[in-house]
Amino acid sequence: MENLYLNTARLYDTDNRQVFSEDIPFYLRRAKELGGKSLELACGTGRITIPLAKEGISIWGLDYSRSMLEVLNDKVRKLPGKVRQHLHIVHGDMKNFSLSEKFRFIFIPFRSFQVLETDEQALRCLSCVHRHLEDGGQFILNIFKPNNGIGENWVDLNETLDYESAAEGGEKVTRHSIRKAVDPDKRLLFIDYVYRLYKRDGTVEEYRDSIRLRYFYEKDIRKLIDSSGFKIAQAYGWYDGTPVHEGNEFIFVCSKR
Repeated sequence: MENLYLNTARLYDTDNRQVFSEDIPFYLRRAKELGGKSLELACGTGRITIPLAKEGISIWGLDYSRSMLEVLNDKVRKLPGKVRQHLHIVHGDMKNFSLSEKFRFIFIPFRSFQVLETDEQALRCLSCVHRHLEDGGQFILNIFKPNNGIGENWVDLNETLDYESAAEGGEKVTRHSIRKAVDPDKRLLFIDYVYRLYKRDGTVEEYRDSIRLRYFYEKDIRKLIDSSGFKIAQAYGWYDGTPVHEGNEFIFVCSKR
């Protein structure tokens, strides 16, 4: 199985890049403005879910990876009861879920939509979102922008340092990426993540996971959104409102058509 972070979930939150933190106030602001119940698909370790709950947002978080949800549930157990009452954690598949609630705000952050490897899977996910979104509600989808096109020259079998940071106990952590392969026909990227934890006794522990991500060009993702009964109300290139044609991300704010 890919993209489950079976070996590396407990180190996932060590990411200290801007892209890992600057989206939190963006989603929090939207949730507050909209009011009502919110749903985060592919909530992972609760990086965004928990900050929303701390601000009094009634938030449902759904994820397919039990490893990621174990980390999230460990965090939830340490939260005050008044925060926990706003949290609803669900193990489920974002391309095939059915909840008893409808939501004012649904979002798929941090490029998680890109784990869906075919148009069929993407459309199934968007159909589920459409069914669960209240009339007048808002749906936000984020994916990265393949700025210069992606081809065989994207592949790099050498390790590339993504970041260096500290684990919860203060130990140094590094994450490297290995760009193993690309399938231009299916628009799939094959990547290994290599985490190294530098222990205080001088030993180094290594953890690896493989992921697959599908990349989207703008016309392709817009077509999928449109064919799923949504219209794009706003499009950004970054979380500060940077125009979509300037930033490194695609952030589409959608409503039911």
